[in-house]
Amino acid sequence: MKIKENDFIIDGFKIGTYLSYTDVEPELKEMKFGDRVLPSPFFYEKNKWFSLIRQYAPGDSKFFPDGGFEVRDSNGGVRNYALDQVVLHPAIIKHQKTLDKMVRRVEKIQTERERELKRKNKPKVEGARRGRPALDPEIKAARVAAKLESAQRSGGKRGRPASTTPKILSDGNPKPKGKRGRPPLSQTVITQRDNQKITTNKRTGGKRGRPKSNHK
Repeated sequence: MKIKENDFIIDGFKIGTYLSYTDVEPELKEMKFGDRVLPSPFFYEKNKWFSLIRQYAPGDSKFFPDGGFEVRDSNGGVRNYALDQVVLHPAIIKHQKTLDKMVRRVEKIQTERERELKRKNKPKVEGARRGRPALDPEIKAARVAAKLESAQRSGGKRGRPASTTPKILSDGNPKPKGKRGRPPLSQTVITQRDNQKITTNKRTGGKRGRPKSNHK
């Protein structure tokens, strides 16, 4: 069995919410006149007593067109509920799973109430402020001085200063400044590649690809 919170709507306007039961076990639906019952609005209330007067199926009464329950409270008053708002009190049949759920919820409500009461009764401290406390004047002055010294040393610039030492690449050449990507080839490598290209053209006659085979 579960407790569901529903919107209470009249003429298209929401004016509140109400509780109802869903997935009710069959044994909690079997009740007769005089049995102790548990209306859903009082599921989390302790020491409440309600007894069944009558159950109406849809169409049995003009006052209950969709069906419902008449229930008597401990003061003798009569209350009306919908068909999904009343079950047999779990204590009658010792329905332990539902009883445990009621106890856990009651304990949670009591804890929340105690926490709220403790918060309200907490004494207020005069001049108290929220957030981080103010720095000690000496520490604050030392931080300001360190910040000024750093700004003077760096010239007001942030981050790591640019390196003045040129970086040497693996081929022995200095890395070009301000350029990204592959560094330019040295003149020696360029000459070697040109000579290799000339030799290849002489051997192939300027043709590209694998030479045609004369073998039949």
